[in-house]
Amino acid sequence: MKSIFSVIAACALSVFAFAAQAQEAYPSHPVKLVVPFPAAGPLDVLARIVSQKLSEQWSQPVIVENKAGASGGIGTEAVAKAAPDGYTLLLTVEIPLTMRPAVTRDMSYDPRADFAPIAGLTRSDNALFVHPSVGVSTVAELIAKAKADPGKLTFSSAGYGSPAHFGGELFKTETGVSMTHVPYKGAAPAMNALLAGEVSMFFGPVPQGLPHVRSGRIKVLAVASTAASALMPEVKTFGALGYPTVLVSTWFGALAPKGTPAQVVEKSRESLRKVIDDPAVRDRLEKVGMNIEWMEPAQFARAIDVDIKRWAAVAKKAGVKAN
Repeated sequence: MKSIFSVIAACALSVFAFAAQAQEAYPSHPVKLVVPFPAAGPLDVLARIVSQKLSEQWSQPVIVENKAGASGGIGTEAVAKAAPDGYTLLLTVEIPLTMRPAVTRDMSYDPRADFAPIAGLTRSDNALFVHPSVGVSTVAELIAKAKADPGKLTFSSAGYGSPAHFGGELFKTETGVSMTHVPYKGAAPAMNALLAGEVSMFFGPVPQGLPHVRSGRIKVLAVASTAASALMPEVKTFGALGYPTVLVSTWFGALAPKGTPAQVVEKSRESLRKVIDDPAVRDRLEKVGMNIEWMEPAQFARAIDVDIKRWAAVAKKAGVKAN
């Protein structure tokens, strides 16, 4: 009997030793970093930097896969259903995790239950841009104009349930104005519509609008963040203008499928921290309008939960229907 227990104990120890060795060896082959949006914009810039730096740290290729569609839902679902072994990771903005649930009736994944948050990395600012033909130079003037002619002013967005859509709806409910939403397929056509004067305004990324503000093609009225943008520090926040709840910044973070071993999540977190702490990386990210805003896994999970509830409340208050 004693020999049987000895054999069982030896087997158990060998299994644990093998598992520990496997986790220490992670990654032993290429890692796929899924980006659920097209290969353009700040998220893709971040993904290329992260993939390069992680490849150097891990001595294994980290391959960026842009899997776009359904407001980020297609790529996000793919990661949710991937094997929880650390070889498929998600790098995303908040849209498919916190905004899409507010406007999607039948979600194919659960933002809370299907993922293991690794870390929140950065945040970028959005601002309210208007076409000169609107004839306003301040938020107060815009509100007065919108109230004088309800429904006439229009705002573009990158699509139903995008930050620009929620920004416009939030502005409407918090200021008591009536405006018409005009969705486009992406931030680029939404900005182009504003430049062409097809719409009155657009809640867009600061780096996207800044060159056009400098050229005089559009105006910027306020930044929708808690602090002024480093790229346009002279522009006041909505909070400074008396509307502290008009907040529509964009965060960027990394997640793994639920069930990914804790040691793998921790190694990924440690490695990403090294990437973000690199002064050269920080400099590159700041130049494209990203503010470093590191969040540990538990903090990141709480932020996701808070935002899911917040955008659901905004959608309900604004009467935005789920599709």
